[in-house]
Amino acid sequence: MEQNDRTSIRNLILATLLGVILSRFSIGSLVMTVPVLLVCPRIRRTDLKVLAYAAMLLGVIIWTVIQQRILIGTEYWPTIPVSLYLPVSTIIGCTVWTLGSSYSRSSMRKFFWAAIPVFVMGMAVALYFASEKSLPVRNALADGILMMFPADSLSINLSSVIRTVVDMMALFFAPMGVLMLALPIVIADVNVNRFDEDWQYDFANMKLPDHYVWIFFASWAAALVCNLVKAIPLWAMAVCWNLALTMTVLYMVVGVSILVAFARRRTAAITAGRIVFTVVLLCFLPIVNAVVLVGLPLLGVLETWIAFRSDN
Repeated sequence: MEQNDRTSIRNLILATLLGVILSRFSIGSLVMTVPVLLVCPRIRRTDLKVLAYAAMLLGVIIWTVIQQRILIGTEYWPTIPVSLYLPVSTIIGCTVWTLGSSYSRSSMRKFFWAAIPVFVMGMAVALYFASEKSLPVRNALADGILMMFPADSLSINLSSVIRTVVDMMALFFAPMGVLMLALPIVIADVNVNRFDEDWQYDFANMKLPDHYVWIFFASWAAALVCNLVKAIPLWAMAVCWNLALTMTVLYMVVGVSILVAFARRRTAAITAGRIVFTVVLLCFLPIVNAVVLVGLPLLGVLETWIAFRSDN
């Protein structure tokens, strides 16, 4: 084994350990796979990459179970798998993304396939949350949130509001997982490929197949019908809204790609990383974030009929 290979493997081990540690912090868990994503391009052996993700997955699961072991054997034990949804789905999605890099340079294709297991897991959690079996978990979660607001701190009764919000979480698990998958992938990719003009061109030309727009419209139509017809059960509403919002996230990624294409048409000095950073920053600005969150998916959908990047 060459010295470079040994160094890369050592870095992969350190990145895996760092990922497990980051997973224990609320903000760190959002980027826990970034260290491994940064190191993997230097590793030639696929089995080592898979082993790194598997070790991270095992470490996250064991650590979470140990921390929440008091719930085992009680009616609240499903809180453990629910709390594992985001970190586990992110690790699995990043594994698929990394393996896909060996077969395709297309960022959109790789991200789509990586998002599939995340969507499936998110839908499973959403369906559980929409069932009566999840009532103890939902009540415990609502009570935990209410504890942060002392009864005499506000002039209104937040109990019903908080419980409604917790119940509505069933509508967002899948898109939230796909969005959390996109974050570390984009952070790692824009850093690894910041000087790669071929990658910059590929990022600026990400696109979903045209017929996917009908899935987008159909899912949103079904979601709106669920809101209008009160007799529709929560599980059906959860399926429709999770699909609609997941498609919205995918088209948002396409919208960001179109912005990159616009910017690079003016000057190649503007990289995808700068555009992504700007978009993320705008998402934290009140009012402006609403325009961004609505405008980007709309831009991606409209490209089905309008060739925004014809000259790119």
